[in-house]
Amino acid sequence: MSRSGSGTSGFAQQVPLLSVIAGLIALAGVYVLDTLSTQTELVPAPGGIYGEAIVGRPNYINPLLSQFNEVDQDLTALIFEGLTRVAPNGTIQPRLAESWEISPDGLSYVFNLRRDVIWHDGWPFTADDVVFTVNAIKDPNYQGSPAMGDLWRTVNVAKLGEHQVRFELRQPLASFIEFTTMEIAPAHLLSAVPAERLPLHPFNANPVGTGPFMLKEVTLERAVLETNPRYYGDPPFLREIRFHFFSSFAEALAALDRGDVQGVRSLNPELLAETRARARLSIYSQADYSKLTLLIMNDRSKFFEDERVRRALAHAIDKQALIDATHEGQAQAAEGPIFRASWAFDPNVDRPIFDPNAASDLLDEAGWTDSDGDGLRDKGGEPFSFVLLTNDRPERIAVAQEISQQLAWLGVQAEVQKAGWTDLIENFLVPRNFHAVLAEQWSPNSDPDAYQFWHSSQIQGGLNFASWANRRADELLETARRTNDYDERRRLYSEFQQIFAESQPSILLFYPNFLYAVHSEVKGVRIRLILAPRDRFVSVQDWYVRTRQVPRSS
Repeated sequence: MSRSGSGTSGFAQQVPLLSVIAGLIALAGVYVLDTLSTQTELVPAPGGIYGEAIVGRPNYINPLLSQFNEVDQDLTALIFEGLTRVAPNGTIQPRLAESWEISPDGLSYVFNLRRDVIWHDGWPFTADDVVFTVNAIKDPNYQGSPAMGDLWRTVNVAKLGEHQVRFELRQPLASFIEFTTMEIAPAHLLSAVPAERLPLHPFNANPVGTGPFMLKEVTLERAVLETNPRYYGDPPFLREIRFHFFSSFAEALAALDRGDVQGVRSLNPELLAETRARARLSIYSQADYSKLTLLIMNDRSKFFEDERVRRALAHAIDKQALIDATHEGQAQAAEGPIFRASWAFDPNVDRPIFDPNAASDLLDEAGWTDSDGDGLRDKGGEPFSFVLLTNDRPERIAVAQEISQQLAWLGVQAEVQKAGWTDLIENFLVPRNFHAVLAEQWSPNSDPDAYQFWHSSQIQGGLNFASWANRRADELLETARRTNDYDERRRLYSEFQQIFAESQPSILLFYPNFLYAVHSEVKGVRIRLILAPRDRFVSVQDWYVRTRQVPRSS
């Protein structure tokens, strides 16, 4: 009994001792973890897969033919590269070219190419590839973008050495440098293919580029890209990018809910609230600077020939309220003919802001008053009532109707009428047969050259649909596009922006936002300058889904 009692007593004495030992071990573990956390840090690690849902499917994964399909452009942006690329502020940075020189007269551009670039199949990148690409686009039978063909047919290209090429222009064009962002195709695979046969070539489904990713497989359902082991630059962290193709946003979002993908591009604003409700999802919203919504006023119209009237309407329209009412707040108000992110934008220009009193005063000064008290302004017996045309897209009609409501309180009647896009262009815009049109001004370039839209030479047969003619503005636009000096161009465009603000040939309203949903586990995503959806990949080499612990840097 005494033995049994002794054993029980001994066990009872061991319990607190074991608890103390366990506590000490736990404390030691906490101390070790705390020490590790202060002495180490998590950093991106190679590996992992990013999957994205895209509405649409590829046709030609070929930079010579990709201009008509955004899915093709997404893929070529990762597989191919140009001599240069556009920086977030719109300036041009080296890519396949390491440097370039421009002649004093602005007619000759000599590019020095990188010597460490290898095509995905192991073939060296040389000047032959640049010469081939340009000449393929210049070919009369070229099947790609006509605008691209027209531009490059005015340029001569010559090989000066294995890693040096020269472009010769017929006349100076400062924005030409941005056209060298055009992706280069491999001469060793395509130079023997006639231009008219290129759309049928197997290369379009088996592309070979120089970019950070290379195509592993492509089907009607998906495309898989893997890291390029021969890439000359910093390698991407991601091992693979998988694009899953769908017919609708509903299908794309369903794939996101199932966990099949981690991102969805080009969301519609009306889907924003629904998408935001999903857990652990980051929404990236950036103004799409290639798409400017504007109210084009015909400066030869009896209503808008007086710039005081045009300025009055610019003061009368509340752009932010317009954006909130029609785009769920997902747009950036336009502040002039050069977008805010551009190196040429002048924030000090005195631009019209929403000011109802100023709007009313300007209309009074211009002779448009409510002489009979019916709530509608008139002048010489003519009521201020005009037709506001737009195309038949529901979102565009909604914007036009909101503008009409905002102008009504000022005593100005804008009657909204819609037309098919082709009808609107051919029967109203091109013949300048309208008072005002709500439309979209599209430009895929970041260069501030606005010649095609606002120079008086573009009134007949060009894109100056407002019929705006200002001699000093013409001189500024002409001189600015002939000089390659950034400081001088900035000065010229600053004056141009001030003249535009004073004359208000049209009311530039907003840039709709590009909306991109990505799971929060995908890190390093930075969306900056968007001129096309493909620009979301400008920082793709920094994206990661895996991490590792390393000693913390002091």
